[in-house]
This record gives sequence, C-alpha cells and structure tokens, in this order.
Amino acid sequence: MDIFIPEAVKRLAASAGTPIYLVGGCVRNAYANLGETDVDLCGPLIATALNLPRGAKVKIVNYRLGTALISFMGGSYEYTPFRLEKYADGGSHTPTEVKFTTSLEADAIRRDFTVNSIYVNVSTGEVKDPVGGIADIERKVLRSYSPAHTFASDGLRLMRLARIAAQTGYKIDGATAKAAMAFAENLQDISGERKREELDKILYADQKYGIADAHYRGLKLLQKLGLIRYIIEPLGDADKVPQNPEYHAFDVLEHTFRTVRAAAPSVRLAALMHDVGKPYAFSTYGNMHGHETASAIITRDILGQRCLRYPKETVERVASLVEHHMYDRDGKTKEGKMRLFIAQNFDLIDDLAALMRADKIGTGKIKEEDLQPNRLVMLRDRMLEEGVPLSLSDLEISGADLTDMGFFGESVGRILGEVFRECVLNSRLNNREWLMEYARKRLKDEG
Repeated sequence: MDIFIPEAVKRLAASAGTPIYLVGGCVRNAYANLGETDVDLCGPLIATALNLPRGAKVKIVNYRLGTALISFMGGSYEYTPFRLEKYADGGSHTPTEVKFTTSLEADAIRRDFTVNSIYVNVSTGEVKDPVGGIADIERKVLRSYSPAHTFASDGLRLMRLARIAAQTGYKIDGATAKAAMAFAENLQDISGERKREELDKILYADQKYGIADAHYRGLKLLQKLGLIRYIIEPLGDADKVPQNPEYHAFDVLEHTFRTVRAAAPSVRLAALMHDVGKPYAFSTYGNMHGHETASAIITRDILGQRCLRYPKETVERVASLVEHHMYDRDGKTKEGKMRLFIAQNFDLIDDLAALMRADKIGTGKIKEEDLQPNRLVMLRDRMLEEGVPLSLSDLEISGADLTDMGFFGESVGRILGEVFRECVLNSRLNNREWLMEYARKRLKDEG
C-alpha cells in the first residue's frame, strides 16, 4: 500500500506528543488504488491538546465533536479526536451525546463503513484495521460494522452508502443493504442542504474516480434502497407510471435515470427533474400532456427553499430547462417563432439541446448515432452569423433616442420591444435609419 503523506502532516505528527493517524478516504483510496483525496487526521487527544510545531494554527469547527482544521505549511487538514456518540430516535444526523476516548477501536466502531475505518500511524506507518476494512476493499464490498446502529443513528449515511458505492463501484454488503432499507425513513430527518450535497455528488459520481455510469448506478441504488422518495418525493412512485410503448421503452422513473445517464454533466440535475411532473399529470388527467409545465412548477418547489435549498439562480435555470425541454419536439416549429424563442432564451440553448438529446436517448427507442442535429442550435448559430441582436443593447437605437423623439414612460420600453422583435426576425433591419423611421411612424400613430 502506497499512501501519500504530506510533509506538513509528518511534521505535525512528529511534534504532537501522541500518535496521529490518517483515516477515512485517503487510506481507503490508497488501498483501493482510487487516487488521492483529502487527508483526514485523528488521534486520542483533542486538537488544542496537541503539541503542534510553531506556525501551526488550529481552528475549531465543532466544539461538541472536537472537529478542527489544522493549518500548517500551506495545507489545511481536518482533525477529529477519537470519540463515542449516542443519537436520539430518528436520523437527525446530530448526536445527542459525545464522549471523547483514547480507544482507537471504539472510534472505528462508530464510523460509517469499514473501508473508512482503517488507521495509519503517520510517524511509524503502522496500520490498524479493527473492523476488517482492508478485506472489504479487497472484495470491493461496502459494509457497515454495525448496520442497524449506523443508519438508526444518522440518516445521511443512507445517501452516503449509495454515493460511495457508486463512486467506487463497490457492491453493498447484504446485511448493510437490508438495514439501510429498514431505516430509509430516517432520511426525512436530514436537512435539505445535506441531502442536496450528497445528491450532487451522486449526479457526478462517474467523475470522481472514472467509474463508467456511476451516476446512473447511484440513482438506481437510491431507488433500490427506498430512498428516492425522501429526496425527490414525486419520483417515489414514478416506477409505477407506465409510458406509451410506441415512444418509450421504460416507465417514468427508469426513463428519468437513463436520461441522467446520457446527460452531459451541466444538465444532469435538469435531466433528473425533467419529467417529475408526469406522475401528477398521469394521475390527474390520465395522460402526460403538458407535463413539462407541471414539472417546472414541481422543480421550483423541490429544488427551492422548502426542500433541497439550491441557490435561487440554479433553481430558476433548471426550472427553465425543464419547462422548455419539449420545445419543437415534432420539428415543425416555424423559423420566426424559433428565432424569437432563441433570442429570449439565448443563454439556455446549448444546455437545452443537451437535455433534449439525453431525453431522446433515455427513451430507449432512439440510438445516439441516429439523432438529427438540433434545430435550435443550428438556427442559433445562423443568427450569430447574421449578427442578429440578442438584447436591447444590441439595437442601433436606444431608449434615450426614443425619449428625445417624444416617447415617455412605458411607451419607450414597448417601442424598443417592437423593434427588437422585428430585428430578430430580420437582422438587416437593425440599422439606425430604419429604426428611427419606424419609431417616427409609431409616434405619429400614437398621436
């Protein structure tokens, strides 16, 4: 096992006056050949009791848990003292009682999975593996030493189970999976922010260690473990919603997951949400017509402050992509209408095309090589070549020009909107002479 230990960490350990251990992902990855990750440290003393070298600084992150950041020689390392924890019923993620201990073995038992419970003495290189993590890495199995306690204590570990299994490609131990399903409801006690963080990691799981389709497997694990309904509630029963076999090979949930599987990273969240309104549409109307509108409304609710609490700009962008993902589905939209749509949604076009592409592949009826070029992208590129104005500031006339001419108040914005529309439809009209003449005629018409 070849594990990278920064020189700063070696100096911290040499000075500490007590054994300092590497633990967690950095040790797991070294044994599994998964590449480097953050260096986490632990030991039998709290951080402020360590005899640290001159220049090292300690910042306490959580006094109850003893978690601290130790900064030294340009690096920053998370340090936790060995501890025991007790939790109340439910999976609130916050222990009700914390006791510090000098027992490495006791600390190992309270950690989530055995592969994260291997300790390497920084100074001596001695490895301690009290719960069999090395053997599990060799078998590529994700296992909890005490599954019922693990998930009864902390509901967030349910999502971590799916996420780490997806990122590493490991199988989940049977007893661990069984306990996760039994305690699935504990995920509802976890804050939206924490669920959001884990969901994002699952959506990009294939990029962590290069495991192909890891993001798809992560979502499938959320389904199999009974967790998806506690993250995105409307998808909880989406596997029971059938689709027209002429256009879809899968139910709504499987289609959603396969759309995410085919999606570029920039639109995976939109791919996950794009059909979230189908179960509602089907149960309410008996069909999927207009589901994109329902999906956009639900997206704003689920991704917003009530649930996952994404930043407002993320919520609005994803909702807009979801709302428009059926645009020009039949390829028969007239060019003029498309030009106006592109001008109004210019910054969405590439991502919207990527979502549409993934949506078609996700049907299971269309192969990627059979897809036609996206009409929105082709027309957008042609509009750029033509020099079509894409905002009011691109016009060869301004609000000041209209004010000087005699327009005032709301009429200024209205006339600018009119000429903008005309210039989007015909870029040659964006010349000052034509625009001024148009404005003069409108002023005369309005008396």
